[in-house]
Amino acid sequence: MENASNVFADPGHRTYWPMARAANADLLLMSMPRVNLLLTGTDDVVQDALTRLMPVLRDPVHVRNAGQPLELPPPTQSGTLILRDVGNLSRVDQYRLIKWLDLTAGRTQVISTTGSALRELVDIGVFHSTLYYRLNVSCVDLTE
Repeated sequence: MENASNVFADPGHRTYWPMARAANADLLLMSMPRVNLLLTGTDDVVQDALTRLMPVLRDPVHVRNAGQPLELPPPTQSGTLILRDVGNLSRVDQYRLIKWLDLTAGRTQVISTTGSALRELVDIGVFHSTLYYRLNVSCVDLTE
């Protein structure tokens, strides 16, 4: 398994180099199974970050891509759930996810991605505040 502190430490990716130093503390938390992570940025940057994170994620890894129905693993299963473009979840799916997070009791790490400002969606009532805080335990902003 690759060391989490080296995930963004590839000098060949100069666009990531400034962000890597700032994100290393957050990424070190990734080795703790109960830490949920929110990645913010453009689709291509977030995809590159997810590709680099894959070697350090707990198996099994379940991926929900934008536009797909929300299919959640059994709450007794550990591993990693990747939720692409979490800001586009319907209110019904947001409530389902909150309930599922309560049932998993931290067994599954959730990595969420978004290109939109989730806090603004919370402020206008489109995104559930409880879910926002549950998914945003550690945030890596890749927009800089």
